[in-house]
Amino acid sequence: MLTKIGNKVGGLRNLLFLCALMLLALVLVLDIYAVDRILEPLGYFYIVFALLAIFYGIYPLYLSRRLTRYYWDRTKRHRLAVFGLVFIFFLVAVAIAGPFLTQDPTKVRFQEKNVPPVGFSITQSVYDVKTDTFSTVHIPGTWRHALGTDDKGRDMLAMLVSGARVSLQVGLLATLIAILIGTVLGVLSAYLGGWVDNALMRFTDVMMTFPFFLLLVFIIFIFGPSLTFVILAIGLTGWTGTARLVRSEALSLRTREFVMASRSLGASDSRIVFRHLIPNVLSSVIVITTLSIPGVILAESALSFIGLGDPTVTSWGVVLNAGQRTLDTAWWVAVEPGVMLFLTVLAFNFLGDGIRDAFDPRSQV
Repeated sequence: MLTKIGNKVGGLRNLLFLCALMLLALVLVLDIYAVDRILEPLGYFYIVFALLAIFYGIYPLYLSRRLTRYYWDRTKRHRLAVFGLVFIFFLVAVAIAGPFLTQDPTKVRFQEKNVPPVGFSITQSVYDVKTDTFSTVHIPGTWRHALGTDDKGRDMLAMLVSGARVSLQVGLLATLIAILIGTVLGVLSAYLGGWVDNALMRFTDVMMTFPFFLLLVFIIFIFGPSLTFVILAIGLTGWTGTARLVRSEALSLRTREFVMASRSLGASDSRIVFRHLIPNVLSSVIVITTLSIPGVILAESALSFIGLGDPTVTSWGVVLNAGQRTLDTAWWVAVEPGVMLFLTVLAFNFLGDGIRDAFDPRSQV
């Protein structure tokens, strides 16, 4: 019985994944209607991300160890891609362990405002109420605030760690949503063809006519800013490019011999889609994913910079917004998150280029 059901959805792995999603959906329904709070909203995104990583990332890589080693050897030849991967792992480690090792990023200490980073010092004019005069004060950097503080005395290192968590959360989860929607719609459009293909592609064209960032700003302005909603808004509006690229590749795959043979042997449409088409476009999907994450991170930072991000979290965009007002007195408040944002986007772009070259049979990396 299980084998027959598994064959209809493309295999036992897909069946187990769908069962896990149904169980998670049941927990979500209970969370909404029966129980006060089982999981935080972002917790459901994390679980789906983990399930996808296990079922369609770690497990296939383990089964195809020889092929995985081959692609890894090709990726390693791209030294900038290795640098990008190392920096991303470093960023993930900072985002996970950083909050336990740093101070509260929201704690205000006006008596320690505008402290420069270690190795730097500034001179400020301070008004003395008792003498009714201004005096010059020399403020050196201190290891208590290794990267300095802002104009409210908040620790910059703690804020950068918080910003790394927010950027990775939005970048990974929003990209996951967009990639899932784009991949499914692109494959279904190519395989079913006819009026389904026309309807899906015309809807995609309509979505692509709207400027992405302006549409994002409009949606969040109407429904209000929160980290969960920012992730949903970016994910639900950023799938169009993926859908077009996946469709173009799936169009060539549906006429291949192995697909025609499966259809002639009586394989169901769902089995052909999940067993043959989607696995064969995954290499392109992986490249699209790594190249899409930087754009998503920049979009979240831009939203936070203009005040449409989640006000309850400290993101790099929020810190940049605060720093641009104090560039003449505390340059590090704007420079440090700007450098982190630059390096993060650069690392993902380098990794995406390396993976693209590794999967391209014509590349000689």
